[in-house]
Amino acid sequence: MNIVWMQTWALLVDAYRELNARKLFWIALVLNALVVAVIGALGIDEKGVTIIVWHLDIQGVTSALFPPEQFYHTLFASFGVGFWLAWISTILALLSTATIFPELVTGGVDTLVSKPISRPRLFLTKFATGLLFTLAQVLVFTTLSFFVLGIRGGVWSIGLFVAVPIMLIFYSYLYCVMAVVGSLTRSVIASVIVTLLFWVFVWVAHLGEQFTLLGETVQRVEIAAIEKRLEQAQTVDGRAPLEVDLSEAKDSLAVWRPIHLSLFALKTALPKASETIQLLNRSLKQVADVPTIDEDEMGDGAVAGRGFLGSKYARRRDVQAAVERDMTARPVWWIVGTSLMFEAALLGFGAWRFSRRDF
Repeated sequence: MNIVWMQTWALLVDAYRELNARKLFWIALVLNALVVAVIGALGIDEKGVTIIVWHLDIQGVTSALFPPEQFYHTLFASFGVGFWLAWISTILALLSTATIFPELVTGGVDTLVSKPISRPRLFLTKFATGLLFTLAQVLVFTTLSFFVLGIRGGVWSIGLFVAVPIMLIFYSYLYCVMAVVGSLTRSVIASVIVTLLFWVFVWVAHLGEQFTLLGETVQRVEIAAIEKRLEQAQTVDGRAPLEVDLSEAKDSLAVWRPIHLSLFALKTALPKASETIQLLNRSLKQVADVPTIDEDEMGDGAVAGRGFLGSKYARRRDVQAAVERDMTARPVWWIVGTSLMFEAALLGFGAWRFSRRDF
């Protein structure tokens, strides 16, 4: 057992040295620090938003609406996580680690396979070491944000560090694809392109499932609204058009539901990248106590689009509330667990294929 740990540790140290020797590793860390510095340069007071010593007169956006701690938590969740970590930082990490597996199967494997270490463990250890890059980026970004929030916002929120494990899991969804494609094709360019295309495919599947969920929800709310009106209708003439509308809504629901279920099944089999980011955002909002719009202030709202997706009676607020309930009801085991099952299956195939390759 000690030999196994020593071999694994040696591979981790070797991977760190490889990343340390690459300029992009340090460039990415500096960029993370600069992004946090930009967030820290922003401020808010009773007059408006500030940039270092300059004031921006933005109507209504003052510390009375957003106290400093909520202001910085919101910046961290929306810009820091939603844009920087979820997109730019992830792309930098993919580009920086793209050479690990192509180099492993084209030349770097010769010395490693000659040592008493199994090929599946070598493959999986190399995958784990590739995650070090993202771990370093997210840890630096979150640590600096923690100090910015404490110094500028006056709140030392340890809850920010929930971003570290969740973003590491998020990145592993994509990196497992890059690892397997890189080991199969021995091409850095191919592994990057296929991974980015896979990311786009997962994103499109998410958009399709969300759109069909909206369509199904509109019809469900529409049916409930019509049935409520039918209960209140006193005359046959008043009930007749409602019964026609109810029949049309049920027919429409019968079209939307199977399409949504099909896309939901497809999405279940794929990594849930968008939901993982949303899971992180929900956690950060709970920690930050970010204010949300009061439903009473929203009013009844217009009918959901006034004919949008075939609706006539569904109120926008009711549709939004129903979709939100459906999304928040999705458990963590479905979001993360099924994604990790996809990752485990793909890595298992990659390790098996790597162990059978002739070197």
